[in-house]
Amino acid sequence: MSNTALTVVARDPAPGYYVTHPNGQNSFYHLDSFVDPWLPDSQKEVVLIQHGCAHTSEFFYHFVPRLSRDYIVIRRDARGHGRSSYPKRISPWSDTENNIYEGGYDYTPATIVNEIVDFLDQLKIQRVHFLAEATSGEIGTILAATHPARVASLVTMSSPTMLPPAAIDLFRVGKASWAEAVMELGARGWGEEMAKRPGTLPVHRGKEYIRWWYEQADRIPREGLAGYVIFLSKLTSRPYLQGVKCPMLILAPTNSAAVPMEESLYVQSQVPHAKLVPIDGPGHEIYSERAEECLDAICAFYKEIRKLVFVKAIVMT
Repeated sequence: MSNTALTVVARDPAPGYYVTHPNGQNSFYHLDSFVDPWLPDSQKEVVLIQHGCAHTSEFFYHFVPRLSRDYIVIRRDARGHGRSSYPKRISPWSDTENNIYEGGYDYTPATIVNEIVDFLDQLKIQRVHFLAEATSGEIGTILAATHPARVASLVTMSSPTMLPPAAIDLFRVGKASWAEAVMELGARGWGEEMAKRPGTLPVHRGKEYIRWWYEQADRIPREGLAGYVIFLSKLTSRPYLQGVKCPMLILAPTNSAAVPMEESLYVQSQVPHAKLVPIDGPGHEIYSERAEECLDAICAFYKEIRKLVFVKAIVMT
């Protein structure tokens, strides 16, 4: 087939935008909106979608049509993923205790959260509905607890509060460590190994989809992903859960090999006002395997928030 505009749009990542942070790193993002253009800016709410580990903003293409009619939708590539930059590692990949990066980059939760805050500042966005998948739910939790004025609501999908030794052992796919597995295999090769383990990748969606999944993973730089997984190995959002005061929706997979239902129930026990919706999919990636169920729950959640805000406005007047 010739390289027409149609094939380019259908097969290649759409052009997007970049924000450069004070620490020298940049964040790539897509922005989509079909909100009525005549509405005042105060009525144009923003949904920020943050993908999980070994994914990119492209993995959430299918969330855009439903959400972008009522919300400005931003999909951001995480640090070291997709087209966002990553710091060059100086420490050996086998040494996860001495994490030294070029330029003194401090790979900590505070750094990652502050980059998101700076991202919002540069785009002049005061508050977002933070929609997070997998480990980005931990980041969203910390952001909501430490910068409550910036988070209107929090949605997590298949999100842990920490990665226990059993999960990290699963992710190292028989190699010496998770990071070393990524460096040896690359994001695609690592994904192919993970797909052999039940309850992980969305293999149930068929060969064409999983081939596309691998193609997208192939665009993730192995050094960027390896640095991020070392960061994730030590990340925990548990100390921040009780600090989440915004509306929260937990989309809990029933058959994830990485995030058992008990983990989602624990989050709900720490954030009593959070709503938990079980999603009965075949594995971990419910955003893909059960996309419509997830979107139904998300849209209903956002509608309820708008209703509460409207009622509050009436009471105040």
